Amino acid sequence: MVVEIGHREHCVARASTARRVDYTPATPDVPFECFTLGELRGRVGGAELGGLQQLHFDMIIACSKGRAAHEVDFETATIDRHRWLHIRPGQVHRWIDSGYDADLVLLARSVRSPHWSPGPRIIELDNDQLHDIGPLLDLARHQRRTDVGASALHALRDLLVRWLAFDRPEHSESDPLYADFRRLLDNRILHARNVEHCATHVNCSARTLARSCRRVGAPSPKTLIDEAALLEAQRLLALPSATVTATSATLGFDEVTNFTNFTKFFKRVGGETPSAWQAAHQINLTDQP
Repeated sequence: MVVEIGHREHCVARASTARRVDYTPATPDVPFECFTLGELRGRVGGAELGGLQQLHFDMIIACSKGRAAHEVDFETATIDRHRWLHIRPGQVHRWIDSGYDADLVLLARSVRSPHWSPGPRIIELDNDQLHDIGPLLDLARHQRRTDVGASALHALRDLLVRWLAFDRPEHSESDPLYADFRRLLDNRILHARNVEHCATHVNCSARTLARSCRRVGAPSPKTLIDEAALLEAQRLLALPSATVTATSATLGFDEVTNFTNFTKFFKRVGGETPSAWQAAHQINLTDQP
């Protein structure tokens, strides 16, 4: 079963500004790869995994040994053998614990499905499911050392993606309109932060969109839009050399008077000013472990 990570938690540990991380497949015509977290530590060293990173590809952390906390979009999730983590392009994440190992599945953006649900997700597996998917991960992890044809690797990738239900609409059975709305927010169409704008993009009225949110027990469309805009602002402010002025302009607060409006918005939704939030989430690189 795939579920979204729960309520927001404020992380106690400070993090550095986020570094952009892109993914270039080892085999150019096969846009996925699988290797262990131990192998990654050996490649880049522990210091490289100490700060915030902004991914521009999909990554699944399939915990194989131990239990760990992992930070995604300034929330903390717990992962273990039965709880895997799916991180989406554009999200900011940080490796917190080191006493565990995992298989890492990397998927280039070219294989993204429009049906994937928004936000980081926990993938919950029972013992039978773990037993079934184990051989697939073994094959994926060893494909770099074998002479397997590209067509076979594409089939393996598709099997992994389908097995983990990443191509299943999370809300399509109960309310496809709500699913479209959440995907709209996930794609960061936030320059006009009002319900009418979003309703137009999903081909309905504001009242219909509100009813859709109520049917699935979600907050109001306005609340969801504000939360998505706040998260995007936080992601931007965590990047190196980010400024409050540039962030406000990116989110549509592009006039001088709107800089003040952005600060008021950020404090109303997030509980503190953007400058205070940024100061709490940025440290000198010399402070890295």
